[in-house]
Order: sequence, then structure tokens, then C-alpha cells
Amino acid sequence: MKSLINLDYPEECYEIIVVDGHSTDKTVEISRKYGAKVFYEEGGTRASACNVGIAQVHGDYVAFTDADCVVDRKWLRNSFKYFNDGYVAGVGGPNIVPDDAVPFCKAIDFVISHSIFSADATYAKKLGTPSEVESIAGCNSIYRTKVLKEVFPIDETTTAEDTLLNHRIRMMGLRLIDAPDIFVWHYRHWDTPELFLKRMISYSKGRVQVGRLYKEMVKPLHKLVGFSLPVIFLMIIILYSINKLVFLSVIGIGISFLIFFSIKCLYETGSLNVSIRVPVVIIIEWIGWSIGYMEEALLGGKRRYLMFKNKKA
Repeated sequence: MKSLINLDYPEECYEIIVVDGHSTDKTVEISRKYGAKVFYEEGGTRASACNVGIAQVHGDYVAFTDADCVVDRKWLRNSFKYFNDGYVAGVGGPNIVPDDAVPFCKAIDFVISHSIFSADATYAKKLGTPSEVESIAGCNSIYRTKVLKEVFPIDETTTAEDTLLNHRIRMMGLRLIDAPDIFVWHYRHWDTPELFLKRMISYSKGRVQVGRLYKEMVKPLHKLVGFSLPVIFLMIIILYSINKLVFLSVIGIGISFLIFFSIKCLYETGSLNVSIRVPVVIIIEWIGWSIGYMEEALLGGKRRYLMFKNKKA
């Protein structure tokens, strides 16, 4: 909150809106202390919070960030120059893990920046020059209000609501820009193995859900990795039964893959504490994505049908 009230921007020219999911900490108390307007959402998702927030917006631009982020002082001031192009609907940039974040959080950041799952989210890769992109991060994004009013409310998916929003904007023929001078520090509250697993499960469920709305949003690689968990385990069992030498060779290839990225992380970050956690993060990312993808793909549609049927009854 302090970073928002200390922006290098005239305080009379912006207002802070906080959408709270009935938190049990001091979020509401602190927000009101600093003069923010507080509203509540009932859906339990970020999409639900965005829908509530947008309904309260009256300015020309809307800037989004999350509770686990600290924005740069020039966050707003740097963004507006990119809107000189009338076709630019939104601007975002890197969300950087701070130096004081725990090593596991930094390992997550490294893996995400090299991950196939962030292929359409170039903000994770910290581009060096302003570039047009497919998507900008929900925790670091500024949009024209008139554009958002045309695409909101958005479907309240488990996750991927920012990707869905950006896709709809680009379908209108408008542009999204990733710029290196628009950044936030992101502490990533899912910074333990257990929380990261839950996060990856949610990410993949959200991707399947938006894929039901727009098939092109689910890439072939999303599907391949999504259904890979049982396939790979079955292949391992078969190989072990047929030829143990081949089995050991395959396991060796997998271990070599993990070691390669661990060494790459050590080279890029210079941190042994971070690099030794990279293999664990990669495994959790893969397992979590596959579990969530299969659950939503195989059961999600049926679950919604049953809920709809019960409501009709």
C-alpha cells in the first residue's frame, strides 16, 4: 500500500481501489488507513475481484497490481507515454522477485522465466526493449478504461483471467506493450513447495477453462504436458519390466535435464541456494500442471453440468 501512495504522480490524479475477498488479516483496516476505497468480492477468484473493481472505476485508465507486489515509484508516469499510439490498449512489464525473497521463490522465478507455460507471457522473460506481446501480467498492467468496459465482466475462471482479458482485447485489433521501465517487485506468496503445487494446479485448471471459451488459447504443448504424467509413469513401468538398462538410461536423461537447468541457474544467478532448488521446482511445475489439467479437462465440464442441473431442479 505504501508504494501506491508514494507514486511519483500527483495524488489528486488517481485513486486506490482495493477489492477484498473477506480476508481475516488487517488488509481492510490498513487500506482504509491510507485512504483507499474498499469493496468486497464473493467469488473467491481474482477474476471476481477484477469484475467488482472495474464496476467502481471512473477514470481514463485502470492500473492493476496484487497484494504481494510493490510497485515502482514511476510505475504510472512511465506507462502513459506508450498510450500515444491509439491502438495500444494496455501496457505492462516485468514482475521482479526482490533480493530479500526466499531462495525457493527465486528458483520459481527462474523456472517460470524459462518455462513453456509462460511462452505467451513475455513479461516473465524481462524483455530489454518495449515490444508488442500477446499478454501482460495481471499484477502489473495498465489499460484504457474504455477498452476494459467493452470486455468486462470477464468469466470468473480459476486463474488465467488476465490471459483471457488480454486475448479479448487483441481480438479487437488492439495492441499490448511490454516495457522494461514499467515494473513491480513480486514476492509471490506461493513460495513453498506445497503452495507452488497448488498454484500450478490452479494455473492449469484456469488454462483449460479459458480454452473452453477460446480453443486457440490452449496450445498443443499445454495438452501434451497436461496428459503426460500418467503416460510417463506407464512408460517407466514398461521400460523397467522389459529392459532395465533402457530404463536407467531414460532416468539418466531426466536427471541430466534437471542438472542442466540447475547449472544454468547457478551461472545466471550466482546462487547455489537458488540453483539446488530448481530441480524441485521443475518437478512440481510439471506434476502440478498435469494434475490440474487432467482434473479440469476430464471432470470440470461434468462438474459444471451437474451444478447447472441442480440449479434447474
